[in-house]
Amino acid sequence: MSDLEARAAIADLVHGYARNIRGGKGADCASLFTSDGVFEIRDAPLGSSEAPTVRTRLEGQEAIRAYLTGGAASEVRVCPMIHNLMIQVDGGQASSDCVMEAITSNGLRMFGEYHDRYLYEDGWRFVSRIYTIFGQI
Repeated sequence: MSDLEARAAIADLVHGYARNIRGGKGADCASLFTSDGVFEIRDAPLGSSEAPTVRTRLEGQEAIRAYLTGGAASEVRVCPMIHNLMIQVDGGQASSDCVMEAITSNGLRMFGEYHDRYLYEDGWRFVSRIYTIFGQI
């Protein structure tokens, strides 16, 4: 697979994740991760020199599925919008950064940045997805 093909497939993965969240299909996102994948949400005020604070850390597809379908996730719909997706490919591994702005069904607007790592195993999968929330709009 060429780097261009890998970048296109990874972009589809990132946007497919956002489409699932937007459509209330959080359960479908778990299979986009490796079996031992990590999903982490952090807080770090924009421009702060302090280390981010970890809000949530999930390991494994089942923990990710439970988080994306239970609790607040089942009550509040999120419309994530992905910007400035930059992907670096290195053989069967890759990484990316992108900005995400989200509007929620309860009127909250937030923005932050994803730092993602990927592995190619019968298709590209998230190894880790770290979302750092910079603030609310």
